[in-house]
Amino acid sequence: MKKLLALAVLAGMTSASFGQGIINFANNNSTQVRTNGTVVAGTSQFYFALFRASSTQNTITTSLDPTLNGWTFVAMGTNTAAGRFSGNTTTEGVVVTPTAPSTDDYAVAGWSANIGSTWAEARLFWNNGQHDAGAMAGTSGWFAINGGVGNDIIANPTAGTINSPFGTAAGLIPGFSLNFIQAVPEPSTIALAGLGAAALVIFRRRKV
Repeated sequence: MKKLLALAVLAGMTSASFGQGIINFANNNSTQVRTNGTVVAGTSQFYFALFRASSTQNTITTSLDPTLNGWTFVAMGTNTAAGRFSGNTTTEGVVVTPTAPSTDDYAVAGWSANIGSTWAEARLFWNNGQHDAGAMAGTSGWFAINGGVGNDIIANPTAGTINSPFGTAAGLIPGFSLNFIQAVPEPSTIALAGLGAAALVIFRRRKV
């Protein structure tokens, strides 16, 4: 009886391991990342986060779905060469879903290192799209979220071909440009600047 139970557990573990879906979280030369049109240098530091959603999600809005409702964080990546990045920990890709094959939609967020090295920090900066408010309103940086609307990529078992959400075909995530988001000065900073300008005007008038 004990032997049968052990065999059943082992069989379950084996089937679970084959049930892992994987995807290639790495872009290529045709899907390079840019900052305002300039290819990101391989020596500069940027971070990227991969998100997945059910294939029924099918949308990532023009405002880049600021709350990311329905999207699940999967993995982190960083730039490895000019315009290129990877989040794969092995040559087999990255595990993205507990069952396979599974068809999902994918989105990627990218940001500069001064914002932070984790998605938790980047999300504070993003603040559901409200960059001028929140804990990191005083921080400037590069940031963007991009997704292939309804890309429906299959996450294959480890024995299968590894698919990528990046590419030039319709629905795949193309290369995208990170936008520079300027910090919004605090009211006190604006007030100090105003006082300084007023003092300068008074000083010039006295001098004349």
